[in-house]
Amino acid sequence: MNYSNGLANTVIADILQNVDCEAVREQIRANQQEGQQAANTLAEAKKLSAGVVFKSGRAYLGPEVLQAAIERKNKRDEKEKEISERLKAEQTKRKQAYEKAWGEVCNLTPSRWSVAQLKALVNYKKRKTDKWAQPKTRAQLLEKWEEIKHRRTSPPGSPARGNMNNSEELPISPTRDEVDENEE
Repeated sequence: MNYSNGLANTVIADILQNVDCEAVREQIRANQQEGQQAANTLAEAKKLSAGVVFKSGRAYLGPEVLQAAIERKNKRDEKEKEISERLKAEQTKRKQAYEKAWGEVCNLTPSRWSVAQLKALVNYKKRKTDKWAQPKTRAQLLEKWEEIKHRRTSPPGSPARGNMNNSEELPISPTRDEVDENEE
């Protein structure tokens, strides 16, 4: 047979070209599968480190590593935002309870304050650094209130930044003299 020209040459050339194309396609499929496994390894890893990147079949920080890092950062930011919103909601709730209780007790003597009012007042003045538990009895609440009632209810604004907005400050607790006057 004559394979150098004619129909036989065309058929043999097509067969060889098809075999070469199939080999290339198989290599592309294998590379895609390997790349998908590497991307899954990066996504499932708890911590992005050089070892994880190397074990995933990469020796460089490519777009897959960047994408995994961005996803982790977004998840972390979402969690921080949720925590921040929850803490802000709790602070707002304590502030409203404090303002309500303070509005009710500001003209009364401490002996006429209820336990719920005292709890709201003490709870709002309590700081994160305080190591004591919330008092339960009325006497303990009054004692703790006397101890912490002079604390500032909101952090002072920065004069350098012009954050001195007094309209947002909560009412300041009475001084000892004012309480003594109310008792009389």
